Amino acid sequence: MYKITIECLDVASGPGPQAAIDIEQEFRAHRTWHERPSCSYADGKLLLVACNNFDADGRALLDEFWDCLAAYLGQHGAMQILSVEQA
Repeated sequence: MYKITIECLDVASGPGPQAAIDIEQEFRAHRTWHERPSCSYADGKLLLVACNNFDADGRALLDEFWDCLAAYLGQHGAMQILSVEQA
């Protein structure tokens, strides 16, 4: 099992907190192959943490996070994988 942490920068403070809630709910309800998703907003950043057993480099989660950001925010800043750890 891999625990993956991804951040998205330059998220506006207006929609940021609600986007975190919406994205976490999206992963819990519709992207269940990623386990224990958690999305939070602070200081202009969205942070997504989730676990799965197939994404050793974090790119699958990054791609799905990007899809959610496009749907819930539209514009946002750079994204990066902060860590992929054995869980």
